[in-house]
Amino acid sequence: MILLYVSFSQLNAQRIFKRFTESYMTAGVQLGSMHYFGDLNPTSNYVSTEFSLTRPSLTLSLSRKFSDHFHLRADLTYGQIRGDDFKAANPDHPRHKFRYARNLHFRNNILEFALIGVYDIFPSKGRFNQRRIFTPYILAGAAVFHHSPQAKTPVEQSNSWVDLQPLGTEGQQSGKPGYAKPYSLIQPAAIGGIGARWNITPFSSLSFELALRYTFFDHLDDVSGLYPDMGDLQTDLVRTMATRGLETQAAVSGQTRAPNFHPTIDVTGSDGNTYSVLAGYGERRDKRGEASFNDLYLIAGFRFEVIINKSNHRPKFRRRRFGY
Repeated sequence: MILLYVSFSQLNAQRIFKRFTESYMTAGVQLGSMHYFGDLNPTSNYVSTEFSLTRPSLTLSLSRKFSDHFHLRADLTYGQIRGDDFKAANPDHPRHKFRYARNLHFRNNILEFALIGVYDIFPSKGRFNQRRIFTPYILAGAAVFHHSPQAKTPVEQSNSWVDLQPLGTEGQQSGKPGYAKPYSLIQPAAIGGIGARWNITPFSSLSFELALRYTFFDHLDDVSGLYPDMGDLQTDLVRTMATRGLETQAAVSGQTRAPNFHPTIDVTGSDGNTYSVLAGYGERRDKRGEASFNDLYLIAGFRFEVIINKSNHRPKFRRRRFGY
């Protein structure tokens, strides 16, 4: 019995130690695209995007495998998101008319640093070159990103891109009571996503990944709540960028806009001056965006990774030395 037990223990130990997990690091690059979800969506459904406004993104990453299932990854990503009421909203559609008449647009360059945990659904034991040929995975993490939304001035006013946050198009920079503070250009985000990885050589792999970024604010597009009082805004430029329903040409494409069925009205601002706006799109407290929903963006793309070093987690046994 003792001999059987010893033999079984040795066999079991050999099996365990044979299937050690080899830890390794990878360097990777992802070529993909950024997709925007927010107040300038093409439909009234929140999770939607206008694919013609999708722009490319580039990610550089370092990853470390810690166990059969788990990797920790650091990503640095640069990309751009866009939205445009003129392109995304059909003026003849009953659910699109509001956004078409509003006539806002933006672009936003995003530089993001993220720490992400990746969990392989199918475990990989043993050496790096014994990895599974294919595994789906899930991921979660946190990011901090820099952004700065911009919009083009009207065609007849130089038609140039300007930063929107310093202007305060919803009264944030007016210094008047009743408005929100200016939003920060550095923001956090929570990340969740899925992917699938294929090993193409013993040292490299190719993945496809979808990862959603949930932000904790509503100004990726510089659009959130209500129109301000035109008289509270600091300059004519701010007023021009805040309410754009009367423009006859789309600022980005230069195309002629269809006539609006809303009348033009004159409103008296807090400064006593009179301003012409589209009815429903320029008086204080008119709806400008959906303040109850935060903005999102999604990064999708193909990722190529190469193993750059490796270290064994095989248990080590040391001989004890006895002195006499």
